[in-house]
Amino acid sequence: MKKLLFTTLLALILTGCEKDSNADSGGVTLGTFTGNLDINSQSSLDAAIPDGTYINAIGGNLVISTGGSTGITVGDVEYISSQINSVGGNVTINTPDGSLDLSELTSVGGNYSIQGSDANDDKLLTVDGDITLNYEGDYSMPNLTSVGNILLTPVTSSASKNAGVVKISFVSVIVCTSFRIVGSLSPDGTLDFTSFPVSSISFGAGILVNSLIAPVATFIQFLYPLPLPLLSINAPNATNLSIATTAVNGPVAITTDVSSTLDFPALTTIGGNASITAGTFSANKCTRVDGNLSINSNDVSMTTLGTVVGNVNVTGTNSNTPSDSVNFANLSNVGGSLSIDALDVNQNTGQPHNSGGNSQPHNSGGNSQPHNSGGNG
Repeated sequence: MKKLLFTTLLALILTGCEKDSNADSGGVTLGTFTGNLDINSQSSLDAAIPDGTYINAIGGNLVISTGGSTGITVGDVEYISSQINSVGGNVTINTPDGSLDLSELTSVGGNYSIQGSDANDDKLLTVDGDITLNYEGDYSMPNLTSVGNILLTPVTSSASKNAGVVKISFVSVIVCTSFRIVGSLSPDGTLDFTSFPVSSISFGAGILVNSLIAPVATFIQFLYPLPLPLLSINAPNATNLSIATTAVNGPVAITTDVSSTLDFPALTTIGGNASITAGTFSANKCTRVDGNLSINSNDVSMTTLGTVVGNVNVTGTNSNTPSDSVNFANLSNVGGSLSIDALDVNQNTGQPHNSGGNSQPHNSGGNSQPHNSGGNG
């Protein structure tokens, strides 16, 4: 009996696997399949099972197609796919009948393409090539850290069905060449979600986006920490935005919902004009704006801002109504005119100013005098 068992295991290993590590299944040894594994029919599945049952790594490419005329389902293939933790070559998956179980996959040495349905691939960490995704629903890889290009080719027929419910999250990515949506990247590099409505966008520190149009999005998180050449966000329904950049070397133009919270926790300088509309706006590390500063917000906090080279104009979210609170505690150098329309102002320019639309003098915090609307008292 012992001799028979040894002979059987040896035969399995010689069909395409090399000894690698212990499995949980009766002490059977998992192995590396050195070639390409292609499953797209019942016959190819039957041929793969003797090897696939004991595979946790593939040296070549992995290609799996299910549903339709293939005669096999994702359920038929999952016993093989669920054990694979690395693929040396490309991964190409087309499963319109459901989500393929790739729950142990952590690394791909080539390109990674998923079509038809989202795959169960939350453990995926690195893809040495590009990622191409084309299916209905959310686009989320919560643990992905490194990739070449990310290319989404959304199912346009389902975009209207799922308008406002699709989420995009690549929040852990620290290395990425580019992020693109097929058919929506404009010549100037704007990432435009007009034809592919999403409710939530979360990008990791390796994904640079400096121009975004997202008409439906309510949540936007950009963790890219390095300086941007410019920043433009048109997201009129966004209510929660966090931008991690440390500097913008050119202009800033942001339009969000009038009840939104917009936070720049690390921003230090703006190298051009800045125009911002948000319910609550904070950039408490920003010290300088090298242009005009125009803000429509009910609550403004820029506590370390010292210099604005151009004009300063602040009102509430409706330009005809005052802001509730403006905190410019260190603002002492305004090169142009100064107009702050707010019920409560903490600001030190060393010169008086008034609130514009509000007839009552405002308490300036550092300056106890009433304020006038111009740059000169």
